[in-house]
Amino acid sequence: STDPSDGVSDLSARLNSSLVEGKKILWLISGGSNINSAVKIMNEVPEKHSDQLTISLIDERYGEPGHQDSNFQQLLIAGFNPKRANLIPVLKSGLDLEHTAKEYEKIIENNLSRADLTIGLLGIGEDCHIAGILPNSNAAIENERYVTAYKSETYNRITTTFTLLQELDIVYAFAFGLNKITALKEVTEGSYSAIEKPAIILRDLKEAYLYSDQVGEEKHE
Repeated sequence: STDPSDGVSDLSARLNSSLVEGKKILWLISGGSNINSAVKIMNEVPEKHSDQLTISLIDERYGEPGHQDSNFQQLLIAGFNPKRANLIPVLKSGLDLEHTAKEYEKIIENNLSRADLTIGLLGIGEDCHIAGILPNSNAAIENERYVTAYKSETYNRITTTFTLLQELDIVYAFAFGLNKITALKEVTEGSYSAIEKPAIILRDLKEAYLYSDQVGEEKHE
């Protein structure tokens, strides 16, 4: 789709119809450019159904809770209103990087097993990264855990893994802007591995939708 609002309205429609059906939903959100989309989608969730929703992050930047680069903090600053949903932060005060990842993995496992439907909202980076999984990083080669932690040049990162993304029922990926053209071609046409170009994992998910203003909508099931 060439219109950013299409992805927002499609995810919103799927989320809300599932809530109306009485489903318990786990919705995982990535940071960056997707935060404003998440705010819009949540604004459309009826208050009376919002308590069926558990919300947390696809990835986070490590530090003390509330630090300025935290995806969770940026979500709150953008005006994300969880209503009666269970909104779960990744960061806990006083925990080191590895322990934070392990605690978050427990939360993910617990909520995966309780949810009737799991939805991911992801972006694609210029370098073809997805979630907090950078090309050729330790996160890209992790194939057992749902959550991993590692140090990149810019941040100490905590991210869900390919293993977790493959467990999700539906993933919506948004990539907007001219700077995403190369990454999109690599995802849709390239013959790279997911270790080299992590967003290629979209091809291997249960149900994935890719929205961009640079190419037509892609669907993989």
